[in-house]
Amino acid sequence: MRILDIFSKIAAIPHGSGNTKALSDFCLAYAKKRGYQARQDRWNNCLIRVPASPGREDRPAVILQGHLDMVCEKEPGLQHDFFKDGLQLVRRGDDLLARGTTLGGDDGIAIAYCLALLEEKELPHPPLELFFTADEETGMDGARGFDPAWLKGRRLLNLDSEEEGVFIVSSAGGRCVTGRLPLQRERCGLPVYQIIVEGLQGGHSGSEIHRGRANANILLGKILAGLPCRLIEAEGGLKNNAIPREARALVAMETPVDAPALTALFRREYEEREPDLQIRVATATADEMLEESCSKQAIALLSSLPDGVAEMSGEINGLVETSSNLGVLKTERDFLKLTVSIRSMKNTGRDTHTGLLTTLMEQNGALTEVEEGYPAWEYRKESALRETLAEAYAEIYGAAPKMVALHAGLECGIFASKLPGLDAVSIGPDIRDIHTTRERLSVSSAVRTWELLKLTLEKL
Repeated sequence: MRILDIFSKIAAIPHGSGNTKALSDFCLAYAKKRGYQARQDRWNNCLIRVPASPGREDRPAVILQGHLDMVCEKEPGLQHDFFKDGLQLVRRGDDLLARGTTLGGDDGIAIAYCLALLEEKELPHPPLELFFTADEETGMDGARGFDPAWLKGRRLLNLDSEEEGVFIVSSAGGRCVTGRLPLQRERCGLPVYQIIVEGLQGGHSGSEIHRGRANANILLGKILAGLPCRLIEAEGGLKNNAIPREARALVAMETPVDAPALTALFRREYEEREPDLQIRVATATADEMLEESCSKQAIALLSSLPDGVAEMSGEINGLVETSSNLGVLKTERDFLKLTVSIRSMKNTGRDTHTGLLTTLMEQNGALTEVEEGYPAWEYRKESALRETLAEAYAEIYGAAPKMVALHAGLECGIFASKLPGLDAVSIGPDIRDIHTTRERLSVSSAVRTWELLKLTLEKL
């Protein structure tokens, strides 16, 4: 199957966030080898222009868009360098996955679809602009940086959705808030223990935040708040847009921690949501620990941060309106660093929650840094593109698609802010457990979505 052949080539090229040059170069060369105009900017964004098929030159251009980068997660102990090593793809029945790592179906399948279109010589279609952005997963830097003069189209098919039959028509805006708590240390004269939180499910901090899964960093804070300990260091999480699966802390205290009792306690709290939750304790060594007041301040901050769903939408039933995720916890020599990702369907909600977090961090002695963030993609009541997609979907599936707003950041919000009058919809095949090592792409769904994409282009 041509789509999977192209996807396997993409998977062989390391393309984590901040490391997209090689994949961008591959796309550029792929297009030029087949006679298409292509260009690249300093962000590693890549644009490929596909002329309209004969007789359709006067139709409005359509932008097909996906992002080049993937979230890089791997199983503990796996020897895999995401900057050098390609992924090892595995086919299990209808599922395509990677051995021990994230798959990168988010959003490698979008790139595969677009490159496959370059070989569909008989497909009737309007002028196409295939646009691949860099570093979506770590701040949408490519979408922020591109020159809007590059794009002539005002109809955009974003291919960064993960559920077949669901059309995304609105998405959340967001930003990250980082707190750095200054640390003061003194000689450690107490027994030292390492506390490890592991076995959590994790997941995407936007599309799966409503599931109420445990955040390892927050859970670690709860544990520390209940112990008569001095904190030495703490760390957990790798990405601000992933719910942390593991966290650990070094503490100094007189009596050992009852790990089985803590495990049982928090398994009861999270019940079926975290059946594999595990808390382990091991002896350790350290020369220094935090001063008493500093340790109390750090634990108070870590244990008091709001996390998860903050507010549900009053307009759309079941939609999370505002949320936060303590994605990265790290001890530097002189600071405890905490990075929180905020999302909201409304820019006012994003800004209000930003103020709440910065105030809380500063009241606990932390220095704060607030990134610019990205805008929400607001719902468009009238959409010719959405209607055409729905018509094509009904022809193939014999049913109507589901239209939803997504509590996760899509680049559509940035595109809409830079391209006035933009009509956008986001679609994609079934991809489960994105941003985790369990990520898997349904091959049959990918094929059906490919047929939907082709029929839609034929109708536009």
